[in-house]
Amino acid sequence: MLLVGIWAALTISLPGQYGQLVVGVPSPMSIWAPAEVSYISEVLTSERRAQAENSMENLVYVYDPQLPIQQRQSLVALLDTISSVRDDPSMTYAQRLSTLATLPNAALELSMVRAELILLLDSTGWEQLRTQVVEIYDRAIERYDYAIDERALIQLRERWLTYWLATTSLTPDQRELAMFFTESFLRVNRTLDETATALRREASRDSVPPQSMRVLAGERIVSVGEIITPAIIEKLQRTGAMPQSLSWADVTGRGLLAMVLAVGFLTFALAFEPRLARHPRSFGVLLLIMVVTVLIARLLLPSIELWPHFFPLATIAIVVTVVFNGRLSLATAVLMSIVIGVIEQSSLEITATLFATCLVATLITRSADRLLPFVLAGLGVTLVSCVGQFTFWLMQAPSGTITDLGNRVTSILLVATLNGLFSTILSLGIFNLVSRIAGQVTPLQLMELAHPSRPLLRKLIREAPGTYYHSVAVGNLAEAAAEAIGADALLLRVAAYYHDIGKTIRPYFFTDNQLGRENVHNELDPFTSAQIIIDHVREGVKMAQSAGLPLQITDFIATHHGTGLIRHFYQQALQQEDSVREEDFRYPGPRPQTREQAILMLADSVEATVRSKTQNGKLAPMQAGPGQTTTGAQRLEDIVQMIIELRVREGELDQAPLTMRELSLIRQAFVVSLRSIYHPRVDYAPILVGR
Repeated sequence: MLLVGIWAALTISLPGQYGQLVVGVPSPMSIWAPAEVSYISEVLTSERRAQAENSMENLVYVYDPQLPIQQRQSLVALLDTISSVRDDPSMTYAQRLSTLATLPNAALELSMVRAELILLLDSTGWEQLRTQVVEIYDRAIERYDYAIDERALIQLRERWLTYWLATTSLTPDQRELAMFFTESFLRVNRTLDETATALRREASRDSVPPQSMRVLAGERIVSVGEIITPAIIEKLQRTGAMPQSLSWADVTGRGLLAMVLAVGFLTFALAFEPRLARHPRSFGVLLLIMVVTVLIARLLLPSIELWPHFFPLATIAIVVTVVFNGRLSLATAVLMSIVIGVIEQSSLEITATLFATCLVATLITRSADRLLPFVLAGLGVTLVSCVGQFTFWLMQAPSGTITDLGNRVTSILLVATLNGLFSTILSLGIFNLVSRIAGQVTPLQLMELAHPSRPLLRKLIREAPGTYYHSVAVGNLAEAAAEAIGADALLLRVAAYYHDIGKTIRPYFFTDNQLGRENVHNELDPFTSAQIIIDHVREGVKMAQSAGLPLQITDFIATHHGTGLIRHFYQQALQQEDSVREEDFRYPGPRPQTREQAILMLADSVEATVRSKTQNGKLAPMQAGPGQTTTGAQRLEDIVQMIIELRVREGELDQAPLTMRELSLIRQAFVVSLRSIYHPRVDYAPILVGR
């Protein structure tokens, strides 16, 4: 699962990734520059040179200012000729019509229809037409400042002449004739000099120098939805931020990296956390958290509008620390930091900064038993993230200006603060859920379970007060021993409170609660008495399961006697019967599997034995040396040593990972704690009542 999850996170292709950016298409992702780069931009240089080349200032025209004047003179002369023909009394109508249709003019040729329209106009209509033609011609050449090129001529013919004529009082026939005369005499007098223009364009293009471009580290090159341009593609290529398509070699290499990381983590877990590795439920939850985290990073980081430093990886470090332990948290942080760094273009900055935030979060919350460490972890994450980002920025941009520094510091503070805030909020929101799914107990849960108001503890206090005080004393011993060897002291104290809750079923069958009462076992056979004593373990496990206590606490109840022999009743049975099965007088087990369970077994035996010796006057004075004890009395050190050696010889500690050095430290812690409880007291004078 871990191998496939990491491989998927490293190779999964999202829309717009791995070479799918196309010019002219909106970008499906945001991309930031991984480092500062300066380069000569071919795209920008080409654009600037094209702009210079196509500038209107490069156009060279050949201009003939006399042509419009000459054309106007020809137009006026033609109109005068037509007027003289109209007014010639010596010609008949047919002769006038024939003359107009055959006027020798190169500018235009009158058709019989237009000639007839001209002759049908009365004198006023013709003078009005003649005046309007000259005025419109003058208006046309003045509009373009006596410089008419092809474009201006087209505009005059298609738009302006029609518009101007429409504003006059001419009849439709007069407008048609006016349009005909004006169009016929408008000529182009401004033409482009192709050779000179080409030379000027070439000179303008050559005058533009190569354009340099500078891209800062962390600068956003393209945003989601922004249209991809050639300049953006060039920036991505020059900064190394262009998503590259994965080849079979890339996929294979990432698969090998996933295998190395997965095998390395599993080897670490088997070597240093074998108990967790042997519990599929807890270990599966841990692996699932890691896989889900790297997949979320793969899906989230390319699309969010923030730097990848925002990703609150410290959340997982806090949760794993609180639910499991700090060693697993650091191993998890190493793996996920590497994966996220590879996702972010193999960024050492991202890997180092995210791991540093996980490290400080793990150190602060490694013994969190209240909410304050979560808040402190968030502040630590913020500080470390700031330092990490600023450090790498200084390494990559040492020549930055004061303005760059101010802007960068502001953005770093914002991203780091959000990282720390989200790390605290998310870890507080999910650690309890993760612990329940994984079947793990957290320090916060232990603090709640240790409160005397819990139903099982209240029942123990009311119905078996002697057992409760015995449990508290065992908790003190176990906690001191745990601190001596670096075990989980809080877990041991809480487990000690609950380890004998099964005695509440028949409290008076146990000497803890028989103060002032006859020992009921005097009336029972040894086998029955032994079964009643053994049943307190079975009943305790059932009560813990019914009350929903964590599995770790329930395991302490089942293992605090291991498979030990109830020697007192076994010896009685041997005296009364010829054949006795030793198995009938042994606890069901299992034997302790962890250091903490072994400590609780030893603390329970030591406390009960020392209390019994004290009550029966068989505990030697504290000052007594090895040869100074009274008959039948034993020194405290000897009792503790004897019990530990007995458990070792019986094999009850064979499955617990305790070393001989740790057993020695446990013995010393027991002795110191018991001396503080059973130290000699001053013999105060009796208080005389009534004086």
